[in-house]
Amino acid sequence: MLFLLSTTQAASIRALVEVDDTGVRLHRAVIVAEEAAPAAPGELAIRDGEGRLLASVAVEDARHRSVVGVGEAVVLERAFALVEAPWPEGASFVELGGLELAPTLAPPSAVAVSESGPDDERLDIVYLGDGYTADQLDTYAEDVDRISAYLMSIEPYGAYSGLFNIWRIDEASNESGASHYDRGQNDARDTAYGCFYGCGGIDRLLCCDDQKVLGAVMDQVPGADGVLVLVNDPTYGGAGGFEYATSYTANPTGSLVAAHEIGHSLVGLWDEYSYGQRWQGSEGPNCALDGDDPPWSAWVGDQDVDAYTPCSYLDHHRPTQWDCMMNTLQDDYCAVCREQAVLAIYEHLPRIVLSKSPAETEVRVSEATTFSVEALGPDGGGLSYLWTLDGEVVGTDASLVVESCASGALTLEVWDGTPWVRSDPEGKLRDTVTWQLDCSGAASDTGDPRRPSPAPDCGGCDTGSSPWIGLFAALIVVVPRRRCLQ
Repeated sequence: MLFLLSTTQAASIRALVEVDDTGVRLHRAVIVAEEAAPAAPGELAIRDGEGRLLASVAVEDARHRSVVGVGEAVVLERAFALVEAPWPEGASFVELGGLELAPTLAPPSAVAVSESGPDDERLDIVYLGDGYTADQLDTYAEDVDRISAYLMSIEPYGAYSGLFNIWRIDEASNESGASHYDRGQNDARDTAYGCFYGCGGIDRLLCCDDQKVLGAVMDQVPGADGVLVLVNDPTYGGAGGFEYATSYTANPTGSLVAAHEIGHSLVGLWDEYSYGQRWQGSEGPNCALDGDDPPWSAWVGDQDVDAYTPCSYLDHHRPTQWDCMMNTLQDDYCAVCREQAVLAIYEHLPRIVLSKSPAETEVRVSEATTFSVEALGPDGGGLSYLWTLDGEVVGTDASLVVESCASGALTLEVWDGTPWVRSDPEGKLRDTVTWQLDCSGAASDTGDPRRPSPAPDCGGCDTGSSPWIGLFAALIVVVPRRRCLQ
């Protein structure tokens, strides 16, 4: 949660006054700078040059790690997290726990594996490689291509592949493989990101140096939405944290592990297998405490969806018995997790409608005018459009032509009607834009300006009919034509 403090309240007046039986008299007044307000414990504070608090944001606990197929999880003693917050006008430095730092600017320099649009209009997936020596970087690039292609073959990612940018950060390790502290080993390797097995005492849990991983992401792709570290080691392993995921790359299951783990860091999904313990602290989008009324009630009874225990914890419920990659190594999400993935895709986008034409909010329409938008959605279309003028439906295509004088509020509602989403309470798959049309003085100023002026009465006339192209290209109105007889 973000807290803002007005900079106009960052100083106060201190006055020295004398009070006696005759009244009060002002002797002196000085401006006193307000003392620097503290941020709440565990919050990153953003301050101006005088130390005044402009904003603050909570720091999430990033110490949770798990690996698919092992059935164990751990909370590490130490971990790093990426924290994002607005940078208000006048901000100078950030402060946390008494340490102050001025931010630096670092342009992205990662390799674009596939790029579909500007960073701020797409989801950015970033791959890093650990345990690849300089002469193995070609192998690393091939691993990224292979695992990225597999991820985009999974629905819903495949249907929305045009909304993703894929980046690769190339950094060679001095030694190949990963460090092994599993099964009593003490095999340390000199690698770029310090990845190692045996994290938290779990043999197949594969962790890295958080500071090195997240520092590289901040320097090269600061707007990353999902981060995956590929580890060049043949030993089965991985980790699913909500800051970044790790995976070994060896076939046949390396790609499956990678897809499962990025379900944590990109979508926020929980593991659907059991850690063997109970916990009443909270629940995830696919792990519910209440099995009688889970958040996915709209799916219950369809595609084998119900409520089954356990889900991460013994007292939590998962949507399906076995049919999900968040439970076992397989190619597909269950219906509930797929729905959450679609919602996550749209949550990472700025909005569905990126721009509109005309760009102005108020438009004078005295001749044929085309209205359209640039919108983000599934590959090959799939968005629905509804145009209304003062509440009356006037079109359902991606663009609309107003053929003649028109006034009123022209509204376009755009939405993704995918059957993969049945519950969207926050309206993430829906967007609306409005123009205010005006044609005063362009046609008749009497009556309804959206209709043509009546023809003059010329006495004896025969009545034929001629088409008048009305307000919209898709709407043809037949208006009586009066032809005067000689």
